[in-house]
Amino acid sequence: MKPILFLAAAVILAGSASSQVLSEDFSSGVPPTGWAHVNNNAGLSVGWIFDSVGGRAWSEDESGVGTADNTLVSPVFSLAGVSSTTLTFDSELGWGAYLAVNGSGDGHNTMEISSDGGLTWTVAWDDVSPGSGVYPGMSVDLSAFDGMAGLQLGIHFFGTYAQEWWVDNVVIDGGGGSSFTLAIAGLAYGGTATVSIDGATPGGDVLIGYSFANAGPTSTPYGMVDLGGRISTLPMQVADPAGSITIVSGVPVRVGPHTLYAQAVDITSGVLSNSIAEPVL
Repeated sequence: MKPILFLAAAVILAGSASSQVLSEDFSSGVPPTGWAHVNNNAGLSVGWIFDSVGGRAWSEDESGVGTADNTLVSPVFSLAGVSSTTLTFDSELGWGAYLAVNGSGDGHNTMEISSDGGLTWTVAWDDVSPGSGVYPGMSVDLSAFDGMAGLQLGIHFFGTYAQEWWVDNVVIDGGGGSSFTLAIAGLAYGGTATVSIDGATPGGDVLIGYSFANAGPTSTPYGMVDLGGRISTLPMQVADPAGSITIVSGVPVRVGPHTLYAQAVDITSGVLSNSIAEPVL
């Protein structure tokens, strides 16, 4: 590899590990980039739409259209190497009496997980809210899916002239964290820095990506990464038998002023490292 090129980007990095694998606030629209909208009543129900007032996803069963059955499907993500995974989101319910659990309708709001590209779904959460209202910070245990790759989240609305549902700030996070980390020490322009990767698959390939544009997120074959704009990658690195990589190189004086965003992926397990970003001063 060319260590000078790496440190020209990496000198600005500092941060702590994060096991967040999916984050979406729907501020860019519905469906967001990388997401799909499956409308099983197309032509009658508009399904999931953008709530321009709240900047969130919104679905309802419009009067007289029959049964609305619509799912927002996330990009593929991986829980390989993480544990104690949770899903959190903000929920608001309208016409809550028409949820099936409340007895006046057949409505269901569900969060579902697929591991086969959307062919089948497992319900991880079914809305049992007692009535209309705002329900922030909903939390769902996804630990049953720990260690699995090729997953997708489905936000599923179902109802026959029933409820309304708003969803925002969807986050899937491995609470146990990941041991696969990216770090850098000894940063000083014109000095020597050490870039370290730990917790990789022993003898496995590791790819490091970086961008000077923004923090993303961007959908990739490895899941959502915290890099945006033009993303560059360094030559593939190979972890030693302990799962570590160390790169020592001089830091060019000419670097800056920029902000660089970087993240690594363990190609063997599909696990993403922490993402790090700092301005070059």
